[in-house]
Amino acid sequence: MTILAYLLVPFLVVAIAASVTWARNRQPTSLQSGVDSFRREMDALSPDAAPLHRRRTEPTGPGDTALGGRPATTAPSPPSDPPRRPPAPDSRR
Repeated sequence: MTILAYLLVPFLVVAIAASVTWARNRQPTSLQSGVDSFRREMDALSPDAAPLHRRRTEPTGPGDTALGGRPATTAPSPPSDPPRRPPAPDSRR
């Protein structure tokens, strides 16, 4: 009987967790939720729909592109000489 308990308890825990996860993440099925979803899709496809937050693309000063007032920077160049290894220990003893 105790062997069955070792199998039954984890199975019940997993089944409860899966049921809670399914219930929280399922899609709404009411008529109003379908209408709302359709309206969101039509608003997204509408040519009149303007994004709420649009970034400026014209430069604001000399040497400035679209970085919000900061000049463009480049990555540092690699050193001209590669790092040198220390000499190997002398094996002639």
